[in-house]
Amino acid sequence: MSTEFRALKRYAVPQQFALLILAALTWYPFLFLLATSVKSPNQFFENYWWFTFPFDWANYAQVWPKVSVAILNSAQYSFGTLVIVLILSLLGGYTFGRMKFPGKNVAFLCVVALLMIPGVLTLVPLFVEVKALKLLGTPWALILPFAGFEIVIGIYIMRLFFERLPGELFQAARIEGANEVQLLLFVALPLALPGLGTVAILDLLFTWNELLWPLITVGDATKMPVAVAALGFKGEHQVDYGALFAAYVSVSIPLMVIFVAVVRKFIKGIEGI
Repeated sequence: MSTEFRALKRYAVPQQFALLILAALTWYPFLFLLATSVKSPNQFFENYWWFTFPFDWANYAQVWPKVSVAILNSAQYSFGTLVIVLILSLLGGYTFGRMKFPGKNVAFLCVVALLMIPGVLTLVPLFVEVKALKLLGTPWALILPFAGFEIVIGIYIMRLFFERLPGELFQAARIEGANEVQLLLFVALPLALPGLGTVAILDLLFTWNELLWPLITVGDATKMPVAVAALGFKGEHQVDYGALFAAYVSVSIPLMVIFVAVVRKFIKGIEGI
C-alpha cells in the first residue's frame, strides 16, 4: 500500500464521519416533523424528540377538511402565477439572451436591479396599487404581485440559459427561412425546458410558502393559502402540536410530489445556467 493511498485513507474516515453528522442534522428536522404529526398531546410531552407508538392518525383527520381547502386555494394561486411567470420569463430570457438591440445590457441591469429591493419595502405601495385596482379579496391580488416578483429571477435564469445555447442552431434555422417566432417556438423552447423547470420549481416554492402578503390582501379565511391555513391550528392559549405538525406535513406533500416529478429537469436546468 503506497504512502499516498494510506494518507488518503487516513483523511477519508474523518470526512465521512463529518458528512454523516451533517446529513443527520439536515434530516432530523424532517423526522421530527413527521414524528410530532402522529403524536397525541400526552405522547408529545412524554417523548419530545422521537417517534412514539402507537401513532395517532387522528391528527390528520382533524386537519384535513381545512387543509384540503387551503391546498386547492394555493393550487389556484400557484398555477395562475406559474403560467404568467413561465411565459414572460421565456420571452424575456430569449429577448435578452439571443436578440441584439440598442441598450440591451442597460435594460437587463435595470431588471436585475429589482432583485436588490427587499420585498417588505414594497408592501405598502403594492397594497395601495392593488386596492386602487379593486383587486383586494380576489385571486388576482395574489397572482399578479407574485408573478411580478418571480418574473425578475425567471428572466435572469432564462437569459443565462439561452446565452449558453449553441448559436449555430439558430443560424442554421435562419438559413432555412425561420423567423424569430419560429426560432422561439421550435428551436429555443424545446431546448429551454430544463431552464423553465428550474424557474417553475423556484416559483412554486415562493408562492406556496408566502405568508405575509395573503394575510394583508385576502381577508376571507376560506380563501387563504396553505401557509396561512396551517397557522390556524395554533390556538390562542395552547398549541395542539400534533395537529399543527400534521397540517405542516399535509401542505408539504404536493410540493414534494411535484419536486420528485421534475427533479431531473431541475438539476439539468441548474447545470445549464
